[in-house]
Amino acid sequence: MEIMARWIMVLAILISASAVTVPVLAGEVYQDTDKQTEPSISIVTPEEGNLYVMGAQIIWLPFGWTVVMGPITIRAEVSNVDNAAVDFYIDDELKMTDSMPPYEYPWWGLSFGFHTIKAQISGQNISDTVSIFKIL
Repeated sequence: MEIMARWIMVLAILISASAVTVPVLAGEVYQDTDKQTEPSISIVTPEEGNLYVMGAQIIWLPFGWTVVMGPITIRAEVSNVDNAAVDFYIDDELKMTDSMPPYEYPWWGLSFGFHTIKAQISGQNISDTVSIFKIL
């Protein structure tokens, strides 16, 4: 019985000692490399709710409209896509495809009224739109 008690005590010490000496990795950061980030596109100029005169952003408009007076260069940014091209549309009519960043379309045409600007990643159904009121 005495031998059994000693073995139990030895086992208890080993168990408690191993619990203390279990190696723990601290400060390591692991990332899930299988996780894919979705492609995206955003129109950065013109920005919604601002007044633009001759391409320059003048002031934020409190009523939320985007007003463009004169020509403007439409700019879009693409994320998580290699070798992308961007299609620029005005009122669902393709105006230009730009295949190199910075993705831009200079809109010089005379126009008056409400329009929808759309930038779409070519060959994909990923797009962003901005509604504007254009004068000249």
